[in-house]
Amino acid sequence: MPDSPQYNFADRDLRNRSFQGQNLNGADFSGADIRGCNFSNAQLVGANFERVKTGLSRRQLISILLAIAIVFLVLGDVVGQLIFNAQGQVPGSPSWSFVILLYTVLMVAGLAAGTTAIYGKTDTLGRVAIAVSSILSGAIVGFFYLGVLTNNNPIAAIAGMIGGGSLMYFVNSQWHFQLVKIAIAAAAAITAYGATFLLSATASSFLSVEIIFPWGVVFTLLSLVYFWFAIVSLFHVVLQVQQAVGTSFKRANLTDAIFTNAELWNTDLDRWKLES
Repeated sequence: MPDSPQYNFADRDLRNRSFQGQNLNGADFSGADIRGCNFSNAQLVGANFERVKTGLSRRQLISILLAIAIVFLVLGDVVGQLIFNAQGQVPGSPSWSFVILLYTVLMVAGLAAGTTAIYGKTDTLGRVAIAVSSILSGAIVGFFYLGVLTNNNPIAAIAGMIGGGSLMYFVNSQWHFQLVKIAIAAAAAITAYGATFLLSATASSFLSVEIIFPWGVVFTLLSLVYFWFAIVSLFHVVLQVQQAVGTSFKRANLTDAIFTNAELWNTDLDRWKLES
C-alpha cells in the first residue's frame, strides 16, 4: 500500500479489523469506530485519528467474560469437589496424604494469588507468583480429572498433576495473549477462595472440640488472611478486564498522527515508534 492520503476510512465502522504491519501513512480514520482494531507495527505517519472511538469491541468483551466464566465453572467445580472429598478424612486413612497435598497446594496457590494481585506482573515477585499460581491451577485440574478418569488411581492422579502443572507453566511463559493472562488471573482467584473455604471449614470443626480449640483459632486467623487474598485476587481480575487492550498501536509508527478529540479507551499507545 503506497503512501497516500487517499485511504479514506472516515466515519466507518472498522471494529475488529486488523491493519497489522500495513503502510497507512496519511490515511484518514477521522470519526471511525476502531474498537478491537490491531494496528501493531503499522506505518501511520501523519494519519488522522480525530474523533475516533477506541477500546474493547463487544466481541472482545464477550470473549473475555466467557473465558472467565469457563475458568470459574471448571476450576471452581474441581476445587469444590476436592474439598468435599477431603471432608471427614482423618490421619491414618488411605487418603490422608492427598488431604495434606490439597491443603498444601491450595494454600500455596492462594498465597501466590494474593501476591500476584498485590505486586502485579511488573515486579519480579509478582511474575514469580503468577507462574506459581498458574502451575498449581493446572496441577489441581490435572490431578482431579486424570484421577477421575482412572477410578482414583493415585499414580495417574499424580501424573495428571505433573502434566497439568507443566502445561500451565508452558502456557504462562510462552502464550502472552491477553485472554490467557486474564484466565490465569481468574484461576488464581478461584484457588484463593478454595483455600479460604478449606481453612474456614477446618477452623469450624476444630473450634467445636475443646482439646484442639487453640488450633481452631489459628485456622480461623488463617482463613481471614486467605479471605483477604481472595478478595484482592477477585479485584485483580476486575482490574485486568477494565485495563484490557481493545485497540492496539503496539510498535506502530505514529509520527505526526492526529488524535484530536479521540476517545482513547483501553488502547495500547505505550510503545509507539517515533521517527523524525
